Amino acid sequence: MVEKRKILPQPAKVGRARIITWLLGGVTVGMLTLLTARVVQQFATTPLPHRLALVQDIPLPSSLPTASSRQNPLALGLAVPFDHFDFQALDPQTHLLFIAHNGPNPDVEAQINTAFHPDTDASTDGNVIVFNTMQKKVVAVLPIPQVAGVVLAPDLHKVYAADSNDNIVFVINEATLSTAPIELHKNDSPDALAYDQTDHLVLVSVPGAPANPDESNVVDRKNQNLNLINALTDKIIAIIPLGIDGQWGDDVGHVKFDPGLHRIFVVVQQLADPDSPKQNLLPPPGTAWLDEIDPVAYRVITHMKLPNTCITPHGMTIDTDQHIAFIACIDADPPGLYRVDLQTLHPFPERPWPLPLKPDMLVLDHPLHLLYVACGSGIAIFKENGRSLQLLGSYSYGVNTHSIAVNEETNEIYLPLVRVGGRPVLRIMRYNPAGVV
Repeated sequence: MVEKRKILPQPAKVGRARIITWLLGGVTVGMLTLLTARVVQQFATTPLPHRLALVQDIPLPSSLPTASSRQNPLALGLAVPFDHFDFQALDPQTHLLFIAHNGPNPDVEAQINTAFHPDTDASTDGNVIVFNTMQKKVVAVLPIPQVAGVVLAPDLHKVYAADSNDNIVFVINEATLSTAPIELHKNDSPDALAYDQTDHLVLVSVPGAPANPDESNVVDRKNQNLNLINALTDKIIAIIPLGIDGQWGDDVGHVKFDPGLHRIFVVVQQLADPDSPKQNLLPPPGTAWLDEIDPVAYRVITHMKLPNTCITPHGMTIDTDQHIAFIACIDADPPGLYRVDLQTLHPFPERPWPLPLKPDMLVLDHPLHLLYVACGSGIAIFKENGRSLQLLGSYSYGVNTHSIAVNEETNEIYLPLVRVGGRPVLRIMRYNPAGVV
């Protein structure tokens, strides 16, 4: 019979085991202490007040035609992949809000929808939704496809809408909602619009489109410009070249008019090689500009360099009371809000204000001195206090939240969303000074 003996652990092994046990116990206690502290901090710390209260979600028609929409253009639509909203224009006199519902990119739509043919179907991809802000309902859908910029000429009771796919700026008669085209040059692809009421000029930002995208993404410099349309005659009266930098010219961003300074301002960015195999190739730092333009002489008079950290300026608005430009730089790290004193043409000596990803539209609520920055991933709200600025908060409402309009009479904001409950909706919210929802 074999005698079994119990083997006792060696003293050295026992010591190491105890040390490991003590270390694991210490780490566990430390993690529990940290988690407890964070929970206590969350309860003890007052959260930032929510500055936006939901008023109403209103379903909208679809951007693509359906059997029901062909019979009834105001029929509620279903959400579609890669849907897109762009600029809005609100007339406080008629209470009509014009919303660019430009729909999915035709080339992208063709990849996911075999029944869609860009050459023939792009003409029905998108529309302009006319919404009555008093009645809180859609009153018309205008069959203008692929609309980007929309702007109001309040003194003439006209609205202008840029069809980026067909190189047309449409004139909308507010009384009849009839439309008439103003044709731009081939491959102009108009984007942002602004209105100079002093000179009755519609300002058309033209970044251009490649002539042969299957062969090259290079945009011809003649298609990188600013078109000036006489709003009294609806004729193009001047084309101001803007693609002057680098080998591939410039990307042309938003355009605005400052009536007090009697100047047009537009942001531009030197383009990187559009055919580079490198994904998301950024332009070199220090190649972003703010152009000052004389609306009478039809020429750029100042080509002002923006800070090196500003990469790809696109969205812009102007506080015309203080002559301050607010510029959103998309590819800054992180995306940033920059301010420029338009009287001295110098950037403010401050760090850029961080923004959510993909900032685009910037709008001001002048009576409340609020700045809204609508981004692809949320909305940032700032408060102007004289020439100082305060970030009130950032809020997320899903993806593609970059289109925004403000009703200064009601302090409501209008945020079209591509998908809520399976439908496109217009989300109406109201600013809360106390932040109580």
